[in-house]
Amino acid sequence: MPTFTTNGFSTYYEDVGSGEPIVFICGLSADLQIWRFQAMELVKTHRVITYDNRGAGRTDAPDAPYTIAQMANDLDALLDHLNIERATIAGWSMGGVIAQTLAIAHPRRVGRLLLLGSFVAPDGYLNAAISNWMNVRRSNLSEEQAVRHAARLVYSPALANRPKVYEVYIQMMLSNPYRQTDHGFFRQAAALLAYGASERLSELALLPTTVLVGEDDQLTPPYLSRQLAEAIPGARLHVLPAAHSGFVEHPDDWNAAIRQALQGPRHAQ
Repeated sequence: MPTFTTNGFSTYYEDVGSGEPIVFICGLSADLQIWRFQAMELVKTHRVITYDNRGAGRTDAPDAPYTIAQMANDLDALLDHLNIERATIAGWSMGGVIAQTLAIAHPRRVGRLLLLGSFVAPDGYLNAAISNWMNVRRSNLSEEQAVRHAARLVYSPALANRPKVYEVYIQMMLSNPYRQTDHGFFRQAAALLAYGASERLSELALLPTTVLVGEDDQLTPPYLSRQLAEAIPGARLHVLPAAHSGFVEHPDDWNAAIRQALQGPRHAQ
C-alpha cells in the first residue's frame, strides 16, 4: 500500500502517470476514490496524485483536534516525500480551503490553483449546513439515513429526479469499504468550522487560479465561489452543470474545464 509515514502519522496516497504533476485534495468526509473520473482522464497526460486527508479513507484518523493549516502541512510533507517541487493543486470544498492555505504558506509548491465548489471561509449558510450534518451523524439515525442526508447535500436535483440512477450513487456510498469514522468526520468538520478567512488571499494574485462551481450546488452555492474568485485577483470563475459533486455527475464537462485550466501558464516563483 502506498503510504507515507512521518512522526508516527501515515497518509495513504496514489501516484499514477507521468508528466506535469497535479494533486487532488478531497473535501469533508470524502476519500480519494471521489477523483476516479479525473484520475482516469488526466493520467493520459499528467502525473496524478490523489490522497486521503487525515481523518478519512485509509489515512490515519487520530481522535484529536485538527486544523486546516495542519492538513495543508500534511500535503506539504507528502510532496516532499514524492520529490515534487511544484504542482498544480486542485482542491474540492474543504480541500479548496486546504489548497488556499498551502498556496499562502508554501507558495513554492503551487504552480496553478484549481478550486472546486469552495469558499473563502464558512459563512452562516455553510456553517448551518455543516452543523446540521454533524447533528445527523450524532443522532440515532441509521447509517443509511445519514448517507442519504449527505447525498442530498452533494448531488443535484436532476440526479435525484432519476430515482434508479440516484439509488446507484447511494449504494456506492454505502458500500465504500473506506467510509469515514464518526470521530474522523467530527474532527474534520470542526477544523473547517474553526477556519477563518485568510487576509492574505490577495497574495495569490500572480498564481493562475481557476474557480469551478456547479450551478445547482446546494452545499456551497455559486455565490461562495464568486466571492472566492473576487478575493483572488485575476482568478477565473466557471459555472458548470450539476451540484457540489459535479465532477462525479458530469465528469466530461468538469474534466474539460480542468484541462482548460491546465493549458495556461504556471506560476514560476
